[in-house]
Amino acid sequence: MKSVKSLHTFFQQAAFAHDDEGTEHSTPQSVVSVMENAKAKFPGIITTHQFARALDVILAPRSFKEETTLLATSFNADEVCRDLEDELRAKFGQNLNMGGLGGFPLGGSTAFGAFCRHIPTNGQCIIVYGPHVGIDHDGVIGKVNRRGHSGSGACSNTTQAAIEYLKAVKEGKTPHAPDPSDPVTSQFVFVTSVLMEHLDRILEAENQMLEATKAMYDCIEALMKRIMDKCLPHDLPKDVPFALVGGISVNTPEGTPEYFLPKRFSMCNREGEVVEDLLSDLIEEGTKDIKKIILEKRLKAKTEKAMEGLVDVPVVL
Repeated sequence: MKSVKSLHTFFQQAAFAHDDEGTEHSTPQSVVSVMENAKAKFPGIITTHQFARALDVILAPRSFKEETTLLATSFNADEVCRDLEDELRAKFGQNLNMGGLGGFPLGGSTAFGAFCRHIPTNGQCIIVYGPHVGIDHDGVIGKVNRRGHSGSGACSNTTQAAIEYLKAVKEGKTPHAPDPSDPVTSQFVFVTSVLMEHLDRILEAENQMLEATKAMYDCIEALMKRIMDKCLPHDLPKDVPFALVGGISVNTPEGTPEYFLPKRFSMCNREGEVVEDLLSDLIEEGTKDIKKIILEKRLKAKTEKAMEGLVDVPVVL
């Protein structure tokens, strides 16, 4: 690991050693299995569509509107993470990207400061962040079936490579001598360095990929706090409603819903202090029966349509 080439080679071999293995095509049974596995491994997950809808429902009474809200996201670079961003953009408009490898907000205080200054006049702001992990047709955590590939492949490959790196360090096969100065590998160096603090927790876990993803979230949460401590209160304009949402994206094969596991939903003040914890509201709203919601909206629309033009005539006795 003394050269950029050797670190790159380690990453590629560790992350993609088991690509294109397992079930290639989906079946009704595998789709159901993916959904059941996701809900069992990540209690409290909701579909990304329901997640974005629930955020909108909860934030709308708090003055959040698409035309005046600025959205920032911090997700991994992986293409499978874009579905979640698309759902959020459909509700809140264009997003500023704070994210780097693994979903870490590696734009740091520079990106956060720019985000604060891009908020529309009399506007609002929301940051959504967190790592991601996949589930393939065979129920394997840490893999997903990608378009145009046979079998399934690593998801997240950063987390998978980091686990193998931690193993190599613990076994003495690789010295941990990180060099963050080279931009070619600096982000992977950063991720492995912060996860080093959780080495035993990850390697002793029954499911290392699952535990590593949870550790990634904890590390991302800690970095976000450091960024906010650096930038607040002076960077954020006064009286701007500020929502902070953290969680884990769960990627699935095509034909099955994408999921998000909310772990934090807070309204914060200018100092970054939590003034309202909305996590339970988000989970409750996000797990509502979408079919029932649609039917209720349709009924309301029909009722309003039927009432148009009616005149309230008083009854004279």
